[in-house]
Amino acid sequence: MPLRSDWSSATCPIARSADVLADPWVLLLLRELFSGRTRFDELRAATGAADSVLSRRLTAMHDAGLLTREDPSEARSGYRLTDAGLATLPILHAYARFSRTTDPDGPWGLEVSCARCGDTAVSVDWCAHCGAPLDAHSTRWARRSMGGQPFALHTGANA
Repeated sequence: MPLRSDWSSATCPIARSADVLADPWVLLLLRELFSGRTRFDELRAATGAADSVLSRRLTAMHDAGLLTREDPSEARSGYRLTDAGLATLPILHAYARFSRTTDPDGPWGLEVSCARCGDTAVSVDWCAHCGAPLDAHSTRWARRSMGGQPFALHTGANA
C-alpha cells in the first residue's frame, strides 16, 4: 500500500510538483547536492539516511529528471543536478526564509547571499540590492553545519 497519493498525472501544477518534491528526503538531498556533496557515501553521512532510503530517493530523483549520474559506468561516481534540479533552488531558499519566519531568533543554519554584490538575500529568486537573479551560479550559501563561511553552489560545472 502506498504511503501517499500519486499526483504525477494531476492537472494542478502544485500537486504535480509536490509529487516530486514534497518528500523531506528529496529536499535534504537537493540541499546536499547544491552544497557539493555528490557521492552516495557523502549524501548518506550528511543526511543520516539509511542506504535503502537513500537509494530509493536518488532513483526517484533521477527518474523525475532532477539529477543524473556523473559516470554511470563507474560504481563510485557522483550525482549531478540537471537543469530541472537546478531550478529547485528558489524552493530551498523559500524553506530557509520560512524557518526564519517561524523561529526568528533561531539558529537558522543557512544564509543566502548574492554572489554579485554580497548582500544577504531577502527574496527567494532576486537580489533586492542589485536586481540580479539568485540562480545557482550567482548565489552563495553560508551553512552553519559547513563552517559558516559563504561558498559557491555546486552546479556540476564547478565540480
